[in-house]
Amino acid sequence: MSVQETLSSSSTTAARLRRVLVRLTRTLRHHGDARLTASQMSALATLEDFGPLRISALAAHEAMDPSVATRVVATLEADDLLQREHDPLDKRASLIDLSPHGRDVLADVWRERNRGLSARLELLSPEERRAIEAALPALEKITRDAPTA
Repeated sequence: MSVQETLSSSSTTAARLRRVLVRLTRTLRHHGDARLTASQMSALATLEDFGPLRISALAAHEAMDPSVATRVVATLEADDLLQREHDPLDKRASLIDLSPHGRDVLADVWRERNRGLSARLELLSPEERRAIEAALPALEKITRDAPTA
């Protein structure tokens, strides 16, 4: 396969993957707490994954402007989904983390979304489910190691 054919193949794969992910994300949003925006859900998930963070670190993980992260955090804090604690390394700063209520809400959303996705996976053949399972490490890698630009 020539370099041009490889680039074309990668482009086609990227376009197909993008379409699938957009549609899958839209489908998953129909399961769980509809009051939470995609940015709010992503921020909660990031805090679940990484633990307490400064708002600037959350903004960096989420690839969003710090002012947007501040608004997302303020909304989540007002809904008792987040709590602030003093940063042990810098008493002038604070860390944000999931509140107990936020952990419960997030667990409920994940449970609902997993239930919805599990139902869809059950519609696939065993071979198709194995193919998806085999692709998961590569998909996890591109989400972890994605370029920021």
